[in-house]
Amino acid sequence: MAMLAIGGLLLLAATVCQIIILVHAFKESLAQGFLSLCVPFYILYYMFAKFEHDKKAMIIGIALGGAIVGNILMQVGVASMAGAM
Repeated sequence: MAMLAIGGLLLLAATVCQIIILVHAFKESLAQGFLSLCVPFYILYYMFAKFEHDKKAMIIGIALGGAIVGNILMQVGVASMAGAM
């Protein structure tokens, strides 16, 4: 149960950081925003090549790391709950 809660919090933090990047893309130009929103994996290119922020490393780290670790914890938590039944 704790893994689900921690995984959910990490996914929430990752989502907030991805929204920060998406808002930055829309502020740069409407085309950059729509490309980041609609084209798969373009936001990865944008966050490494064009995203400029004072806390760029922290935002990218939470966006990627939180999403990866959060998904792993959610999957392990769901599997352990299914195995307990």
